[in-house]
Amino acid sequence: MIYPKMYNNFPYLLNKKTSKAIIIWLIILTIALISSIIIIFNYKYNNYKKYFGYIKNIDNSLLLTFYVQEEEINNIKDYQLLIDNQPFDFKMLSINNYLNGNNLLYEVVIETKLPDKYLIENNIIELVFKTKPTTLYAEIRKEFEI
Repeated sequence: MIYPKMYNNFPYLLNKKTSKAIIIWLIILTIALISSIIIIFNYKYNNYKKYFGYIKNIDNSLLLTFYVQEEEINNIKDYQLLIDNQPFDFKMLSINNYLNGNNLLYEVVIETKLPDKYLIENNIIELVFKTKPTTLYAEIRKEFEI
């Protein structure tokens, strides 16, 4: 049977001469696309939120104080506190409004068992909060609110 030369004709497409370079590039692009999709949906990693806090003397006890935006307040409880890459347990004692120019921030006071080298009043400490594991797909959805 003779088939007309149409591009939607399957036997014609099988017998058509195509450059090997084009076929190789298509295979490489397909493999790269499939690999990217697998990585986006399956690779888990942790985000880290950094803040600067200071030691504050409140009622004769030295407590850690730092400022966050409103969106982060509810999530802070679920994070893990790291100071100099060492994990610390903490308990949130109070959250107060703090107006910095036009920005509304919240002053968060936490209690944690810090080593004595940090327990100096007004000592500035870099706080790192480790979030729960997430995927790139979840971060994209959260960013674009899908």
